[in-house]
Amino acid sequence: MCELMGLSFARPVSADFSVRAFAARGEDNADGWGLAWYPDQSAAIVKEPRKWAASSFAGFLETYSHLRSTTYIGHVRHKTVGGPPTYADTHPFVRELHGRDLVFAHNGTLEGPLWDLPVRRFRPVGATDSERAFCLLLDRLADRIGPLEDEGHWRWLHEELLRLNRFGKMNMLLSDGSHLFAYHDANGYKGLTHRALVLRPHCSRRLEDASLAIDLVDDEGDEVDVGQVVATRPLGGEGWQPFRHGELIVFRAGRLAFARSGNEASGQLGP
Repeated sequence: MCELMGLSFARPVSADFSVRAFAARGEDNADGWGLAWYPDQSAAIVKEPRKWAASSFAGFLETYSHLRSTTYIGHVRHKTVGGPPTYADTHPFVRELHGRDLVFAHNGTLEGPLWDLPVRRFRPVGATDSERAFCLLLDRLADRIGPLEDEGHWRWLHEELLRLNRFGKMNMLLSDGSHLFAYHDANGYKGLTHRALVLRPHCSRRLEDASLAIDLVDDEGDEVDVGQVVATRPLGGEGWQPFRHGELIVFRAGRLAFARSGNEASGQLGP
């Protein structure tokens, strides 16, 4: 039962992640955790193959207020296949393509024919189905011209994710530093939700449940900042919207830029 979380904001915000009892999201997902963000055009990732509560890195992130980004991807892992947890198998994963760092995190299990598909330029370092799916997606993306910046490319990405989803269960977060792409399993596995936020100057907003608390602090300037939070399950409060089955939502600068469900896809996925 892995958990995903993504943040997209119009301006950089600091995100202090504090895990308390972690009864639902830490102890039940004790095989690894990871956090990725974009200090600039390059991605930064901290991750470990252990539960958050046992990590010294996690304690640092809970208190380090100078970590700032417009985009974050977080993941806690409960492995379903394979041997002991390793760093190589811990999410998120990152690769460079078209001069951009792409960050990927997934929950669910992809099986069967996925392992028969050949990887080319991008090859897995670890042994997870998740990283292999990421590499297969990047191989397909590398055949196209330019980054994922317009609706035509987003529709193409949606078709590719539906294709991968045929191999099992798939919820996914992907970012290139400018966009946050969030996809929900075509059969509704586990769930994915999102919520809009508005940060006023010099204020703090807190999202929390019994196990996970996120402080979002905007302490610079006088402008209002807008953002979106994506999570496997709502992180407390009201206003959370569930994803539709097979839906891809693209967030850019804290706003919803594109949404398309599985029912709206062409169905012509090709070879």
